[in-house]
Amino acid sequence: MAIKARVRVVALFLLVLFLAPVVNLTRLQVLRSEELFARPDNTRTLEDLSLRGSLLDRTGQPLAQSREGRRVYPLGPITGPLLGYMTGRLGAAGLEASLEARTAGYAVPRTPMQAWNLVARGERRGDDVVLTLDRDLQKLAWGLLEGSRGAVLVLDVPTGEILAVASRPSFDPATLEADWESLRVDPAAPLIERGTQGLYPPGSTFKILTMAGALADGRTSADEVFACTGSMDAGNFILHDNAVHGPVRLEEALVVSCNVTFATLGQRLGVEGLRRWMDEFGLLDELPLVPNAAAARPVHSGAPSAAAEAGIGQADLLLSPLAMARVAAALARGGVDLEPRLLRAQTRRGEETWRPAPPRARRVLPRAVAEEVGRAMTAAVARGTGRAAALSGVAVAGKTGTAENPHGAPHAWFVGYAPADKPEVAVAILLENAGGGGTHAAPLASHLLQEALSP
Repeated sequence: MAIKARVRVVALFLLVLFLAPVVNLTRLQVLRSEELFARPDNTRTLEDLSLRGSLLDRTGQPLAQSREGRRVYPLGPITGPLLGYMTGRLGAAGLEASLEARTAGYAVPRTPMQAWNLVARGERRGDDVVLTLDRDLQKLAWGLLEGSRGAVLVLDVPTGEILAVASRPSFDPATLEADWESLRVDPAAPLIERGTQGLYPPGSTFKILTMAGALADGRTSADEVFACTGSMDAGNFILHDNAVHGPVRLEEALVVSCNVTFATLGQRLGVEGLRRWMDEFGLLDELPLVPNAAAARPVHSGAPSAAAEAGIGQADLLLSPLAMARVAAALARGGVDLEPRLLRAQTRRGEETWRPAPPRARRVLPRAVAEEVGRAMTAAVARGTGRAAALSGVAVAGKTGTAENPHGAPHAWFVGYAPADKPEVAVAILLENAGGGGTHAAPLASHLLQEALSP
């Protein structure tokens, strides 16, 4: 009996040893098949590369397509960080990875979901995805960044569509595999898409949100006069201004970018009040129609000066160019927010198979408040720190920023919209470590807006 019992134990042990890999293999091939297939480093997804659908601009011209079993990118580095890449050795990244489920084609389906998609689609080739990008505007935005590190982003005000998102430094997908080792360790981070994923201190561009929140919450009024002596007690240090502005009304404070005024408003709103307004503008949300976009990071510092610093776009506050363009666009619409979008449609053999629902208009500010901030932004370009962004015959509303950061020289910013009286486009320009926004970013905005508004 003892021998039979030991035999049963050994047999049971051997059965467990046999079943364990079977169960694990089943779990991997059935339950986790889609998850594993979608991994960017899974190069098996590239076996059917010749069947992958294209990425197209808003007019249907290709931005990424398959030719002779490999991916080709007609605009090269102009769209490199945004589109990403898909290669046999390196896998996939960027939009190429995020849109895998839409564009993937299957010579032979490898998972139950792929088999189902193949039956539903009726053909082995993947669908094409139409992006909202304007090809010519994308080229211009890229050209404006020559010699700089940073990003340019353009939003269509009526629809919330991203018309351009350029990022430099970049990479050429055609030589990616050969350049990979140098790109991977490059301190300038050319693989990062800065327009929607880069997070930066916004500096004085954030004052438009501080002003809007303070007016909407009744923490100030258009008629309030602030006494700027050139500095103020921020709580645990003395915050210095760029000048002694003396008595200054709220609109004029934005025109001259008075730090004392907006640090005071930051203190009145408090860290939680500023976070609430960032949330109200949608800056803390994920964006399903802008794959890979980074949500803003509100202040987490517990320093006594945090609210004052955040009121002028400093402290540990971080936002992307997309986030700041979204704020400008909401003000341009009279206080109405539309969720930004980069995905426009999905097509098969030229016929639409999917289009996102129209954006839901969501009022985030009273119209009177948005118009008050808009008037101040228009004055800032007409006679203030943003004069270099002005256009002949077209009123521009904007705000410059010179954002201090702990990693080097200040970042230069410009955000705004035009025409100020009937807005069509909103823009955000960020130049890393470039210095003053009025000197370096605002002139680029003038060229960008001129082209964007051209018939």
